[in-house]
Amino acid sequence: MFFNKLAISFLSNRVNITIVQCVLYFIVGYVMGQHLNWIQFIIVFIMILGIQFITRIKATSDGMVFRELMVNHEMKANDIVEKIKEQAEEAKRNNDIN
Repeated sequence: MFFNKLAISFLSNRVNITIVQCVLYFIVGYVMGQHLNWIQFIIVFIMILGIQFITRIKATSDGMVFRELMVNHEMKANDIVEKIKEQAEEAKRNNDIN
């Protein structure tokens, strides 16, 4: 339980996430550099950066949607997640009935 709280606390900080991300990029770059030539390395690294960019954009847009829901409905993020879960369970029950 302590490790879970520690991990959540660590990963909640943007600076820590950036440091972890840089370390992981270094590891991936090192491994790729050992097995690929420069052209292959550059192509794969560009693809990885593209995936990272798309993921960052999606995360930002999801955060904007949650913020908009929180402001418009005066709810907390956890309440919104609970509502989404309830609606998903209800839709699943309705599909099981039909």
